[in-house]
Amino acid sequence: MIDRTIKWPLVSGSALPTWSSRSSKVLILGDAAHAMVPYMSQGAAMAVEDGAALATVLNLIRERSSLPFALAVFERERMRRTRGMQEASLINGILWHYKDGIEQEARDAAMSAETEGRNFLSSANQWSDPVTQWWAYGYDAEAEMKKAWHVAITELDRKSC
Repeated sequence: MIDRTIKWPLVSGSALPTWSSRSSKVLILGDAAHAMVPYMSQGAAMAVEDGAALATVLNLIRERSSLPFALAVFERERMRRTRGMQEASLINGILWHYKDGIEQEARDAAMSAETEGRNFLSSANQWSDPVTQWWAYGYDAEAEMKKAWHVAITELDRKSC
């Protein structure tokens, strides 16, 4: 009984070269920096992670002159994380939208242990795959930012020697 419908496209953002201005006075986060399709249910979570990571890295500096370095460390870590999540979301979108046929049957067979309530060590369903769950939902933005900071400081020390 529907006379007309509209298409609502779901799109992923292209990778940006930077999220911060040259002056380090403006920084974009969340969908403005890394829009993604909803197939891992992580778009809003990435914005929350951005905030936690930014607060962490800002708490590691003691003077304003360190801000460009801190934002570069932040961007490198967060871009790595969000690009991975964008890719996982795109893959999940493909997996969930197979038309009936060989690919859909193979996907369903790969998930059969899960859908039948049996134990499984991996699944084509990224939402319940144990490794993907740990990577996607077990990420600690604050801890990872501290690690990234220490790596960047170590690299900086090596270059200055």
